[in-house]
Amino acid sequence: MTDEEMLDRAISQPFSYVSTEGPVWRTSAERRRFVQDERLSHLVVRVSSRVVGAVTWSPGQTPGFFKLSVTSCDDAAWTPRLVELSIRQAMSLLLRASEAKRVELLVATYNEVLLDYLTTCTAFEVEGVLRDRFFIDGRYWPAVVCRADLAAFPVEERRCATERQELLRRVRKKTLEDLTAAHDGTSWAV
Repeated sequence: MTDEEMLDRAISQPFSYVSTEGPVWRTSAERRRFVQDERLSHLVVRVSSRVVGAVTWSPGQTPGFFKLSVTSCDDAAWTPRLVELSIRQAMSLLLRASEAKRVELLVATYNEVLLDYLTTCTAFEVEGVLRDRFFIDGRYWPAVVCRADLAAFPVEERRCATERQELLRRVRKKTLEDLTAAHDGTSWAV
């Protein structure tokens, strides 16, 4: 299964108590546009090899502002621990690739899994409540607006500094060797 197919599977379920967008009915054409939208970045969430959802982030109009959302295609698989691991991984990717100043997460008050995560997590600060933001099960529900404490999500370095310096030294050496060998020697001196 390709990454695009896994993401399509993750966003194909119209009804979820875990998804932060509330109930969303997407046609196959809408899902295709969502998957191919270059403004959105996604982390497909799997338990074992089974796709259970995705964490998506998108830039806002203001530079440095991003919106984070969780989409579920299997509500029973989501736990506060899975939410934590998924959001932590998504935030690491986001912060490594973008200059983020503010990251928001909007959570409906019927979303027990994410509320449980938020009550035990210090990485998000609740900034306010939006009344009647979601409609589900025949009634309106409020939502809480949360802001990520970016310092709580340290960017994970891929290599330690000494390994990176050694790698750069080897690249420089190889570059000089290749340029020297490829040149006819008439005007090149090392």
